[in-house]
Amino acid sequence: MTTVDSVTGPRTAVSRPLASLIGKEVRHFARHPVLWLIPFVVVVTSSLDGASGGRNAGYWYGTIFVAAAFFAPLIVLFAANLVASSARRSRAVEMLNVTPTTDPRRTLAMCLGIALPLAAVGAVAAGAMALIDSVYDIPPDAALRSGELAQLPFILAGAGLLGVLGARWLPFTGGALITFVASTLGASVVFRRFDSGSWWMWWSTSTAYEEAPAAVAGNPWLHAGYLFGLCACAVIAAVYRDRTQWTRLALVGGPVLAATLVLGWLQLS
Repeated sequence: MTTVDSVTGPRTAVSRPLASLIGKEVRHFARHPVLWLIPFVVVVTSSLDGASGGRNAGYWYGTIFVAAAFFAPLIVLFAANLVASSARRSRAVEMLNVTPTTDPRRTLAMCLGIALPLAAVGAVAAGAMALIDSVYDIPPDAALRSGELAQLPFILAGAGLLGVLGARWLPFTGGALITFVASTLGASVVFRRFDSGSWWMWWSTSTAYEEAPAAVAGNPWLHAGYLFGLCACAVIAAVYRDRTQWTRLALVGGPVLAATLVLGWLQLS
């Protein structure tokens, strides 16, 4: 038996456990240099901020929120896109096609390897903010509700999954930029045209750091569930990207999308 035959033999005999593939993707993503822009941007913006009220607990409370809900998702989107498109850019797709792991399985491992650590970081940020609020007296108009804190893991994970989704469905130069513009600037323009638009966005519903309150009230916990549903939709759409998998995409993704839209509607009731 030749080397090629041994590699392309029965898939079940040599298929790597999913957990092992996820661990590999976690290390691949964590080592990406673009992620180092996050602490750099936070440090630079903090140093340039005048902080008229002093760098007290309230200041750091807001800094953690802005870093986790604004700066980090934007950078993570590009980092995840570069990681997900690295095989295509290095022309290694043909080599991956002869490995015993199927493309949907590799993509699932990539999605989980990117989303899970990002969700963990978001949970740590939410925990840090809750701890600051419990030790120090954060003013009510600046403090986030528990449901709003629960949204942070899904915001970060969703940004990474959006980067993977863009790499899968827009596999060409400039695809990451199109994904960024459509998902941030485009979504902001479209959703802010109606009163409940902020609740349908894949962002935080907190208005603690905005001048105008939300025009429509909603349930922040259900919005967290809505964000989780969007993350699930992104994973399914990325995993079943290949044309041969579109039947599964419809059968699996259809009910998940419907459940996500129901959560989006319930959050407003």
